[in-house]
Amino acid sequence: MKRFILIICVIFLNSLFIVLECKASESVSPEQIQRLFPKATVIGNKASDFPVYPVYQLQELIGYAFESNDLVEFPGFSGDRINLLIGIDVQGNIVGIEVLHHHEPIFLHGLGPEPMNRFIDQYIGQNVSNRVIVDSAANDTNPNDNTVHVDGVTKATVSVIVISDTVLLSALQVAKNKLTGFASAPAATAKPGLYEPLNTDTLFERGLLQRWEISPEVFEDELGASLDDYPDGTFYLQDGETFTVYFAYLNSPLIGKNLLGEADFTRLQAMLKPNEQAFMVMSSGFFSYLEPEFKPGTVPTRVSLQQNGLPFGMRDLNFYSFEPQQLAGNLEATNDLQIFAVNTQSGFNPSLPMQLSLNIDIAKNHLISQQLQLTHPYTLPKDLFDIAAPTEEYKPEPAWIRVWKMRWPVITVLALSLIAVTAIFALQHQLSANEKRFRWIRWSFMFYTLIFIGWYAQGQLSVVNIYPILQSVKSGFDLQVYLMDPVLFILWSYVFVSLFIVGRGIFCGWLCPFGALQEMVGWVAKKFRIRQRKIPFAVHRKLWWIKYAILGGLVITSYISLSDAEVLSEVEPFKTAITLHFVRYWPFVLYTVALLAAGLFINKFYCRYVCPLGAGLAILGYFHKFEWLTRRKECGKPCTMCYHKCDIKAITPEGKVDYNECVQCLECIVYYNNDDLCPPLKKAKKGPKRKPDMADSLAVEVR
Repeated sequence: MKRFILIICVIFLNSLFIVLECKASESVSPEQIQRLFPKATVIGNKASDFPVYPVYQLQELIGYAFESNDLVEFPGFSGDRINLLIGIDVQGNIVGIEVLHHHEPIFLHGLGPEPMNRFIDQYIGQNVSNRVIVDSAANDTNPNDNTVHVDGVTKATVSVIVISDTVLLSALQVAKNKLTGFASAPAATAKPGLYEPLNTDTLFERGLLQRWEISPEVFEDELGASLDDYPDGTFYLQDGETFTVYFAYLNSPLIGKNLLGEADFTRLQAMLKPNEQAFMVMSSGFFSYLEPEFKPGTVPTRVSLQQNGLPFGMRDLNFYSFEPQQLAGNLEATNDLQIFAVNTQSGFNPSLPMQLSLNIDIAKNHLISQQLQLTHPYTLPKDLFDIAAPTEEYKPEPAWIRVWKMRWPVITVLALSLIAVTAIFALQHQLSANEKRFRWIRWSFMFYTLIFIGWYAQGQLSVVNIYPILQSVKSGFDLQVYLMDPVLFILWSYVFVSLFIVGRGIFCGWLCPFGALQEMVGWVAKKFRIRQRKIPFAVHRKLWWIKYAILGGLVITSYISLSDAEVLSEVEPFKTAITLHFVRYWPFVLYTVALLAAGLFINKFYCRYVCPLGAGLAILGYFHKFEWLTRRKECGKPCTMCYHKCDIKAITPEGKVDYNECVQCLECIVYYNNDDLCPPLKKAKKGPKRKPDMADSLAVEVR
């Protein structure tokens, strides 16, 4: 026995050494981005306003790279997010995807990374405006339709749906915030037909054109020093002169056409991209709102717009690069007159109050620089705009709802089978009264459990499913994590309730696919009369504790390192035998076959001594309310038939049922209700022996 256990342990340890986890670094390197954009020559730093890395070819922006974890939160099957590095070009096409981090067990320690990578590769070349559906439908629909079908991964439905949502919704966020043409229509658009001739003084009076005058004293108060203390050329001071900033919103013809003139206003409208809002800014006096190093066509650092406490960059349109700086009316243009654009896809709404902000950084000497920020309010009349009713942004159904809809036939069959097993337990005495009928029912259900629940529906419960619950103690409970797989959710819900009613037996004896497989191995052993190894009951009780020790080690490891716990969970052969149908790297197959082979000599060897899931269920099942496996007073003394006949040795020599170890196969109930098998019933059936009377003697003499 010791040699046998040693051989099993060596095989298991060898298989664990094969399982190595590739821990991807979560910090993005330029080399990783370069792989997404092979033609890139410059990769910018992560932007401060939105978490993307701009990518350039020479001076031309060609796209953005970003981490999905910065933009979306979709927990995977393990409860942890799948972090992807994604690249999109300026047309909104996905150019590359690289997996930075994930904890999906089916890919880490089951199917391997290749199926995951093949699935992800189907998204490369897709535009973020496409509607992508994960199924096996052919892409031969209407060519004008933007619906695209991609193939899923068998046995990894939940993981691929989460990956799909992660890719598409994070890329769509970047497109809406950074790319032209993907933003929603602005909430307010200037009325194109609202115009009347107005002179400059009227524009000032109505507040449509702003004049912001800042005296030298204001500068000195904000800086805390005299302007004379600054280097020559910083300020151009003249007696009584102020620093005056002029600014106005130009999309409305009532303002733009009266300020620029009809020709320049028409030219501006042609230059503006969809959803862009134009502003005129210029200044005069002892300072300029433009920094000395400002380059046309860029975003100035000294001036910006603010709205609702958020800053909005103003991009110079280079409007006067080939035209003279001039304005209509009696307002004289200055040398720093510029036209800027603000994109509404960043959330800016011109119909709401805003502020022009001056963000000034002035060097006092070569060691010290000082900053000041000044703001001036600007509110436009509502009647300048057509205010659109807010539209709800399309949000896909939660992934778990889509999975439940896809798997409704499986869910229906599973629910009916759970009703059936409940009826079997409720009617156990009536059903077990007929031995053949009960055997037919039991073996039919065993094949159903292995083939449908296990191999087809992928409903093998595992200790791995417990890790998200343990992690929720640290990270918080999220019901969606558990709803992602309807089969497992329904099974776990049923098993959890049954644990506190009758203990672990309903799952371990009726709903565990690997348990059903072991049951069949035991049947083969009996059929071929393979001699069973006798283990003394005292030793048997000590061996029970192995599975509890394994469970404790896995729980502790899961808090230290979830990845390591997932590797060590390969102590369960479920993934090899049930999830992957034995199609796996040979050490895993050898380990699983060894456990099943052990079951030829020690019935349900794995269930009895190794299974950490069974140990966990037994701990919860300890608090069960009912003990409904009926016993007689003769059980254990003098009758020990059930003790000897119990294949899993869950009945003690005293005749008591140990519900922590019992898988409730109901074999003992078959014996209990059969007067041809149960010794007390057989004895009662024969009736009491009686002495021969006189009539019996006379009958003998006559013969």
